[in-house]
Amino acid sequence: MFGEDVSLSFGLNRESPYSFKCQRCGICCNNKRIVPSPSERARLAAFLGISEDRFIAEYLNPESGELRSTPDGDCIFLGPGSCRIHPARLLVCRLFPLGLLRNQEGGEAFGIMPLHPDCLGLLGTDGTVGEDLKAQGVDTLLENERQTK
Repeated sequence: MFGEDVSLSFGLNRESPYSFKCQRCGICCNNKRIVPSPSERARLAAFLGISEDRFIAEYLNPESGELRSTPDGDCIFLGPGSCRIHPARLLVCRLFPLGLLRNQEGGEAFGIMPLHPDCLGLLGTDGTVGEDLKAQGVDTLLENERQTK
């Protein structure tokens, strides 16, 4: 179903066949521009045991609000072989490789982001989008985002 050339279209819903088996290669953690939402900043600061002001000063670019990267382009939280904040990771990280569009009425559409050629993750159809969202803890984070708007 997901051949070599999966172009981004938002034609999936929660019942659509989908699975992604991350191999923790870290390729998706490189050369990304991610701006954490206010609720994500607060959640990550709490996870790290620091104040939100300290989190902003240490982990965000002051001009753009984006997560800082290492000199080689890796996410600031990518440690040797794994993510240092994996239990509290950002919504975009939990969704990957799914993209999510939501409208004002709460409607959702999902799409599959093109994978980097070196990504070792395995796309498949042995589950559904909804099952993956539940397994990744996405619904709780989406609700938190809705409440903070």
